[in-house]
Amino acid sequence: MNNDDTDNRITELEIKLAHMDSVVSDLSDMIKSQWDRIDILERRNKLMSSDIKRMTDFLRTAPEDDAPPPHY
Repeated sequence: MNNDDTDNRITELEIKLAHMDSVVSDLSDMIKSQWDRIDILERRNKLMSSDIKRMTDFLRTAPEDDAPPPHY
């Protein structure tokens, strides 16, 4: 193996490494973005679940359980 072959192989490896480093960085950014979105969606889900529970509790209240207004 001569010096030119070795230099060419090293150059090719450096190019591949630079490309892989770029891909890993892009993937890391995408994962962060997805986790941020998941956090937002989890908060929204929790709020909607709370709203649904309150609405369900309200709808389950029987009319006779409502106290008449004080002027009756």
